[in-house]
Parts: sequence; C-alpha cells; structure tokens
Amino acid sequence: MNAYDNQLPGGRAPEPGPEHAPTRKGDPIDLAASVYEHGWGPEPVAPTAGAAPAVVSGPVVPEGFLPRPIGPGPSAVRGPWSADGPGAAEPAVPAAGAVSAAGAVPALGAGPVVRPAAFQQPGPLDHVGRKAPAYPAEPTDIPAVPGGDLFGALLPDTVVDGGRFGPVTVRAASVRGDGHRYAAECRQDAVLVVRTGELLLVAVADGVGSQPHSHHGSHGILRMLTAQVAPKADTLLAFLRSGAELDFASLMSRLIAAAADELAEEARKQGRPPKSYSTTLRALLVPADPAVPFRGFVSVGDGGLLRLREGVGWESLEADGGAEGGALISTRTDCLPEAYEHARARLITDTRPGDLLVLCTDGLALPLLKEPELQRWLGERWGREVPGLAEFLWQTQVRVRSYDDDRSVVCLWEAAP
Repeated sequence: MNAYDNQLPGGRAPEPGPEHAPTRKGDPIDLAASVYEHGWGPEPVAPTAGAAPAVVSGPVVPEGFLPRPIGPGPSAVRGPWSADGPGAAEPAVPAAGAVSAAGAVPALGAGPVVRPAAFQQPGPLDHVGRKAPAYPAEPTDIPAVPGGDLFGALLPDTVVDGGRFGPVTVRAASVRGDGHRYAAECRQDAVLVVRTGELLLVAVADGVGSQPHSHHGSHGILRMLTAQVAPKADTLLAFLRSGAELDFASLMSRLIAAAADELAEEARKQGRPPKSYSTTLRALLVPADPAVPFRGFVSVGDGGLLRLREGVGWESLEADGGAEGGALISTRTDCLPEAYEHARARLITDTRPGDLLVLCTDGLALPLLKEPELQRWLGERWGREVPGLAEFLWQTQVRVRSYDDDRSVVCLWEAAP
C-alpha cells in the first residue's frame, strides 16, 4: 500500500511527474543504530585480522541447464532435463577448461541441454496494456530510509521463496513497487512461507504507505502470527480435518488479536505509536495430509484471494465478493494492530486437484481483478505448469501502467489427480 492511496478511483496511482512524483529521500542512515532490536541474532563477531576469504572451487553449471516439467497440468514439478532425446545430435566433448559460447564451462561427459519449445527466456520485464509504465523497469536509487531506520535500509528490494508441502507446490515473492523504487523508499510489503507441524502457513502483509514505520508492521505481524499459530497447530489441523469452520474462525480471531497486541507493544517499546505500524494481513493454512481438502483463510484489510481453475477464468474467493466475481476494493481499509476485531476467518471447502490459489496484497490484487490483459497473461503461464523460482519472480513482476505499489503474492498449486 503506497502513499498514492485514496487519490484516484479504481486503485490507480497518478502518472509520475513533477506534480505527483514522490519526494526522494536523502536522509543519512545512522549506522550506529542496532539492527538486533527484533531478535535477529547475536551481535556480529569482528573478523580475525589477516584472514583471507575462502575460495570454493567446483564445476560450473552450464548456463542453459534448466528444469523440465514432469507430469500433467499445473501440478507439474520440475526436475533435470534428460540429456538424450529423439534425433538429438551428439555434441563434441569440450577440452578441459574450454568455455562454451554461453560463457559457461560444461562438466565433462555432460549431454546436450534441450529447451522446450514453449520456454520463454526471461529478459526485460514484460508489460500488458497499450502503453508501458512510465517508471523504469528496474530499481534505480538505493533506499535511503529517514531517521536512522537500519531495519528499513536492510530490507531487500525483492524476496522469492518456494517449495513443496503435502499436496501443494508453493511459489512466493515480494517485490518493491515502481513508486517506492522511484522515491528511493524501502519495500513495505512482506511475505511468509513457513511450516509449523503438519500445517503450512503462508501469508502476505501490506504496510500502509501513509504511516512512517509500516514496514516494521508488515514484517512484524508475520513473525508474531507464526509465533501464535505454532503452539496451536494441532488444534487448527483438527478443525480443518473436521470442517469445523466456527471453531477455526474463533481460534484464529483470538490468535490474530494476540499477534496484534504484541505488535502494538513492540511499537511502544521503540517509542512509536502503534498506528505507525499499520498493516494489512492475509494468510492461508494448508494441511500436509492430501486427504484433507479444506484450507483455512484469515484476513484483515484489503488484498486478494483468487483461484484459477482448469487454467481458465479467475475467481475471487473473498467473503464480500462483488459484481463480476471481483472483491470489493475500498479506498479505506482495516489495519493491524488496531483493527484486530475485524479479522475474518473461514474455510475454503471446495478445493479441487489442479486448482491454483493466489494470495496477494492489493499491489497485485487490484490489477488482476481489473485488467483482463493481466488475467490472460498470468493465466496462460500459471495455468499450465509450476514455474521455477526465477521464472515465477519474472512473471510476478509483469507491469501494468498506473499500478505501481509493492506486490506480494503466494501461489499454491494443488496436486493434480
């Protein structure tokens, strides 16, 4: 959520220009500020004088070595491609140390690398719509966070994660938006993928752009939610097994309230008003047991939960879905830690093998709900197979003019039958 919120209808930000462009921040960072205030770990140990950096040698992976899809449909899992195929020519084995045309040194004895015809080499970020966004496609200035906020200064521009858990394959990313990149501001979104017992917890949080410490709030609420859910994982799993939606909603509401209280207390300890940590939250709980089809969903504030079924047609799964299957997007939203009593929790009870669930902040939810070209673009890619991490990140960053907010998303591909 960025500082442009509430300025134009439909979630669109003003075009950048002298009258709208965010002010670039130039305040110096107080390097003496402690980054360990959040319990990140022990203070660093000074390096031994005269110690030389370790150099690790080993074979270089050929640049063209890419995974291949195995299995049908969107549940495909990628593994190494086979070196042999029908009609494949046997390449000459290069001499030791020889460099290929791509600049990589193939391992001796390695067979040819084959690309599928459908593979599109990631390159410059793509965009949908007649006109490209006015902002640069890549980060420019390094964020300069005011007030000596070392936590904000150390937040990376982009985070990508993923893995497999029970019946689902997971891909997740959080990317700083064009507006924050242009203003040299830190990423205010956060994303979470964590296993707790026999449950997978995935979540996204969107710091409110009008609040100065919302990046602390978005990252803090994910950490505190995990701490609250972990001791109750067995109980939550039992509710998901039995389909006890009321019990699930009651317990998750209490856990959200406890996490919000901890977030407010952390803000006060830092001498900051709790409102300055304002953030939205969306989370899904997925059992490891493939025999349990129910998924637990909880949300506070705006964002999106969408489903792509059989590769065609995006469907909003929001409880307050409006016309045309889209979630109602308000110019005002509930935020934690203050609006914990507005947490909404329920079960997704109609999951099918092959479904794709997309949990996202409004940086992706708004254009995905409103722009048919983006629906088609992502549907064509995410509806066919599970992408690798690098491919997923490139796809997540597809650009749409006037939508320049941070973008966080978790995709869950349900295993096909």
